[in-house]
Amino acid sequence: MRRRFKGQLQPVGDILSSALKRRGLAGKLADNPVFKLWPQAVGAKIARQTRPDGWRAGTLFVKTTSSVWVQQLHFMKEDIRKKINDLAGKTVVQEIHFGVGYSPPRGDAGRLAVPPGTALKERDKRIIAECTETLKDPELAAVVKRVMQAEISRRRLREKRQDR
Repeated sequence: MRRRFKGQLQPVGDILSSALKRRGLAGKLADNPVFKLWPQAVGAKIARQTRPDGWRAGTLFVKTTSSVWVQQLHFMKEDIRKKINDLAGKTVVQEIHFGVGYSPPRGDAGRLAVPPGTALKERDKRIIAECTETLKDPELAAVVKRVMQAEISRRRLREKRQDR
């Protein structure tokens, strides 16, 4: 029987973006004043479901959490554009394009917790160490290690429950 993964996955783009920001390698995109005006222009509810994602020649690209939000925001596009331009004090946004692809950050910052009451066996620790020792980036190695620990612990916990 095939098992399904029930945990939440984090988009690779979000992981890479945060890693680049920590190392000071992220582009100046987030410094764009239009990006900073976005939450004020659309309000808290919409800002939680969207993220400005790109800027090119007067066109603002915005990622949303679902196609439903894309459709709704499409109807509000002109009002949003006017509000951003009013806040900026000049016409900076000429067009807005909405697309799906934003996953709001989780409260636990995407960290996978090891379930309580599950200890890793020495064999598990050795396998994790072997898998992560070849990774040159220590930050990536730490993420992979944490994911592997959580997955192995989750499986051990499930095995215990099935044995009862």
